[in-house]
Amino acid sequence: MPKVPFNVHAYTARLIGRENVSKLEGAVLELVKNTYDADASVCVLYYEKSTETLYLADNGSGMTEDIIKTHWMTIGNSSKVKNYTTSKGRIQTGAKGIGRFALDRISDFCQMLTITSDTKLEWSVNWSDFNSGSTITEIYADLNPVEYSIIDFFSNVNNPSLKEVIKKDFLTTGTVFKLNSLRDDWSSTLVERIKNNLATLIPPEIEDIFKVYFFCEETEKENAKVSMNNGLFSYDYKIEFKAEPDGTVVTKIYRDEFDFKGQFETIIREGGFSAKDRDYFKGKPIVIEKTLGEMLPSKNKDVPNTIGRFSGVMYFSKLSAPLEEKEKYYYKDFSNRKDYRDTFGGIKLYRDHFRVRPYGEPKTSNYDWLLLSNRKAKSPAGIAHPTGKWRVNSDQMLGSIYISRTNITLPDQANREGIVETKEFSQLRDILLEVIRYFEEDRQYVCRKLNAYYEATNFTAQYEQEIRTKVDREEKKKKKNRGKSSERPEYIEVSKVKTVIDDKDNKIKNLEDENRMLRILATTGIVTNTYIHEIKDSTHKLSMKIIMAKEALELDDNKDEAIEYINAANEIKNSFNSWFKVTIESVRRDKRTMKEVNLKKLLEDLISSWTEVEEDKGVKINLEIGEIFFKCFPYEIESMINNLITNSITSFNSVKVEKKEINIKISPSENGVILEYSDSGAGLSAAYKSNPDRILEPFETDKRNEIGEQIGTGMGMWIIVKTVNEYNGSIDLSQNINSKSGFHIRISLNGKIGVEQEGG
Repeated sequence: MPKVPFNVHAYTARLIGRENVSKLEGAVLELVKNTYDADASVCVLYYEKSTETLYLADNGSGMTEDIIKTHWMTIGNSSKVKNYTTSKGRIQTGAKGIGRFALDRISDFCQMLTITSDTKLEWSVNWSDFNSGSTITEIYADLNPVEYSIIDFFSNVNNPSLKEVIKKDFLTTGTVFKLNSLRDDWSSTLVERIKNNLATLIPPEIEDIFKVYFFCEETEKENAKVSMNNGLFSYDYKIEFKAEPDGTVVTKIYRDEFDFKGQFETIIREGGFSAKDRDYFKGKPIVIEKTLGEMLPSKNKDVPNTIGRFSGVMYFSKLSAPLEEKEKYYYKDFSNRKDYRDTFGGIKLYRDHFRVRPYGEPKTSNYDWLLLSNRKAKSPAGIAHPTGKWRVNSDQMLGSIYISRTNITLPDQANREGIVETKEFSQLRDILLEVIRYFEEDRQYVCRKLNAYYEATNFTAQYEQEIRTKVDREEKKKKKNRGKSSERPEYIEVSKVKTVIDDKDNKIKNLEDENRMLRILATTGIVTNTYIHEIKDSTHKLSMKIIMAKEALELDDNKDEAIEYINAANEIKNSFNSWFKVTIESVRRDKRTMKEVNLKKLLEDLISSWTEVEEDKGVKINLEIGEIFFKCFPYEIESMINNLITNSITSFNSVKVEKKEINIKISPSENGVILEYSDSGAGLSAAYKSNPDRILEPFETDKRNEIGEQIGTGMGMWIIVKTVNEYNGSIDLSQNINSKSGFHIRISLNGKIGVEQEGG
């Protein structure tokens, strides 16, 4: 029986190309990338409006007849699959063998001249032939040897500046496409958009070896050059990083935002800056070297680099700031800074020096592909906030991330519209966010110190105290001179100032009370979320036991079996009561009143509730406490313990632990109480070992699911910190630095700050 070959309808082949190169900008990008792959040093685009023709030329190596027939004319067969390094050492960007369909996306008719060191060939095709109803093997292109050069090819164009570039840079080898019957209206707006896209296509680092020009009929050479490195760009911070195959990531941060003018030494000294800071302000980079295990919170201390080598450079560049901030933080003058957000804004991804769209694409949903705006919304703290994390806005960051074809775990999508969402791509985003966090922490560190320096030298606190003193003096005068006339103050009626201050204090107190309640409710949410699956399971079991008891009575008339099911349901109901004691009980009104509390009884009751919840899981909670009375809000003490126990339970569940034990010790101190807490869990991950205080910041968590996505809220420890601050206390996590396992924390609580006897 004879063999029967498959064939493909020509229109189907064309559709495959259209699916993979669907947008005009993507089609132009594909063709320019091909010129880079051909080892070109110059690529020229020329749109001639009078003839509605687009030219694209490069001075690369050209194509031989064999390459045209074997690779160019064979759909899906790319010469770059195995031989992806060029003679100049470039890593070629394409490999799917469908980029030539970019020509079809742009125009109906294409003429190509390609010249190698040995041959000169002309190739032409009419893409409309693919609509003829024929199979792919019945469609032909014309291929003929010729004698004319690239300079001859451009002899009739209307732009003299273009001819000069061709005569200078296209003397030997290269390839030219002449595209007629364009599918789009190439208006001045479209041309400008294409130029802007090309400007972001090529990182400044390779402009010395690969230049791109875009001419129209009237364009001069100086204006035709496509470049984002125009010398006018300025920034406040520069962040460079490089990840090595062994998992080491080196980050360099450059400060370029501050100008202390003639006060440099005074501010360094009185602002509390270190000797290293002096160097950093003068241009020396802050160097941070970490392993991936230290950068990415995980219970696995050794995180392998399955991405490979990659690097990047990012810039923080603000466009506005209030006058007060400019004065307070000694910002350099940026009044002449241009707004490049619509052209060069966003963090862009480059593979082998060519842009991977759509990441960082202005005015699209992929502009903020790192979700920096979401981070900002979650943590909106100001730059000098004493405890909150400052987060950068997405429109303040721009930069370039460099990957390569050798990063095989970051493959391109078939349609050239991004990277396949692999586990490594998610890890890449996490690494970039961590690098950005280093910069955010440094900027906030500087601005916090400058803010403190500003407040110390501008006497705001003294002025407020002076107002309060005058208020007290005025009140005494009124009592002394009651019934007598008194002179009106010359400038301001101090009693009015007192009214304003009292109103402000009252509003602050109400906000603090509300904030305190929200923290407790957040703790309730954290505890509930930790056990949500078990709660759902218990709910299901409870309903099933009731249904089975009902069926035992109605269908089998078996009272004994029904009673057995009801008793089982009652045990499940009791477990719910334990949940309610741990969560809902904490927000009872009597626990929202500040009073002298018997901590022994309060905590014994709380631990008893937790023991009922965890008794079937082998968790043992040891409490060591004497008869201690402490003035506090009971629900705040319970909230701290609940957050700590919840973290321990999560740790027990994340790793195999033979002995699940929690130890809590409460002892009196000179001014209050000391809480010492420890567990036998996995302890802090490597990312927090060297600086355990990081876990006290909002949204810090190493809780991740099986595919590496963050699932923890990162709020539990921050809630504890806020509560401890209100009790004028402190937290010590230093034991975790050298501890091989388990989590350890020492909390001191002193007198409550700024509250009266009743807080409910």
